[in-house]
Amino acid sequence: MLSVGLMPFAIGFFLVLVRCTSLMMVAPIFSAKPIPALVRMGFSVPVAVAVYMGAGTPVFSGWDRLPQLIPAVAIEVVMGVGAGLCARFAIEAATAAGSAIAMAMGISFGSVIDPLHGAESSAMGDLLSFLTMAVALAAGLHREAVAWLCRSIRESPPGSDISLATIATRVIADGTETFALAVRLAFPVLAAVTLGHMGLGMLNRVAPQLNLSNIGFTVAILAGGTAFYLVAPGAAVIAAQAARTAFAGH
Repeated sequence: MLSVGLMPFAIGFFLVLVRCTSLMMVAPIFSAKPIPALVRMGFSVPVAVAVYMGAGTPVFSGWDRLPQLIPAVAIEVVMGVGAGLCARFAIEAATAAGSAIAMAMGISFGSVIDPLHGAESSAMGDLLSFLTMAVALAAGLHREAVAWLCRSIRESPPGSDISLATIATRVIADGTETFALAVRLAFPVLAAVTLGHMGLGMLNRVAPQLNLSNIGFTVAILAGGTAFYLVAPGAAVIAAQAARTAFAGH
């Protein structure tokens, strides 16, 4: 049994662990479907220890009052989940953009199971999502997540008076910006497919005897595939940078 003098430190570490575990469960890279939940929870322990010691072992003064402890745990969960979701939204924007591209190119008929998300998605969405995750990993998104955790513990130690409405507003705002980011990532390829169809339509009007409408599907794949090849690296960088910015500004 811990002595009474150690209980404020123990509860303080427990709250830090709750924030760290909540972050690991939803943050990009850490929350990948192939990684078991127990592994993520186990990895949270050494990270929480390092963060707790680095922040100067903050204590929780209300450890002996249950009405203060329960809201403190809820706040820690909301903070960790909120930060992880804000970064994950940017990664999900790449998947949404890839799905829109596949639909425009006409190759979204055969959906598959995405091993990272555990849900149906198109091949283009999977490809752009994998590329974005690789760029994010190379750019140090996982280090940015741990840095946010360290910074948040120092700025808002366990038991701090934090507005849940402010966190919820930030998460909703970042979720709304995800739609704009997805459109931004998919727009060049969608424009290329549209221009390909327009060019094919003009040729068909000029020379209807060629019956070019039969190759419309091929033109969409060629135009969209070429544009995707040129745009995909830049789109992955933009999405990965947006995820890093979400951690930096949260």
